[in-house]
Amino acid sequence: QWNTAKEDFRSLPGDMVQDTKELVSDKWNLGILLVGGGASGYVRCAQDDGIAKHFEGHHTFGRDLTIGFNTYGNPAVHFAAAGTGYIYSLLTEDDAGRGVSRAMLEALSLTGVMTMGLKVAAQDDGPNGEALAWPSGHVSSSVTVATVMNEFYGPWMGMPMFGLSGLVMYTRMEDGEHWASDVIFGAAIGYTVGRTVAGKRKPEIFGMRVVPYINPETGSSGIMLAKRF
Repeated sequence: QWNTAKEDFRSLPGDMVQDTKELVSDKWNLGILLVGGGASGYVRCAQDDGIAKHFEGHHTFGRDLTIGFNTYGNPAVHFAAAGTGYIYSLLTEDDAGRGVSRAMLEALSLTGVMTMGLKVAAQDDGPNGEALAWPSGHVSSSVTVATVMNEFYGPWMGMPMFGLSGLVMYTRMEDGEHWASDVIFGAAIGYTVGRTVAGKRKPEIFGMRVVPYINPETGSSGIMLAKRF
């Protein structure tokens, strides 16, 4: 297990560099980032102030729930959960679980580097004056987690986690920690990174991906083999 862990983490920097190249060379990812950037820019110019004023003194959830959503969105919590899953998969010799948790750690690392790099470059403050607001790290990290889980386990796992990410977006704006434009581009980063990292690490059989399948008519579930031509 120790040798496996050393090999995994030794290869992590190189894998992150390769994933970054694939991220910017994929047309779908570039489209999402461009749309997200355009939407973030428009909202920054036309809507941010109005949305922030709407949230002044307005609290949809109780304080405990708000703290809970903000805690769930904390990148440190995501790293801790993914690291725990990775260690557990090593101890139980669960190769599938190790693959998922390793992909999660890699995706979270790449998301963190991209998010922090943009924060430092933008030097933007949030509505409450907090520095380095754009893009939102809580949102980019939580959307990364949701996307990775959706890629590996399908919508039954992914959709509820995307819903939690939406609540993180809402509470970050409601608390005045972020502008709406911050959370929009944070979500774009999280989705593209999670899709890139998890998409290339799905299990394959004869070049075909093994993916979850749900019959929309009967509701029965299983797996199917898929290949794009």
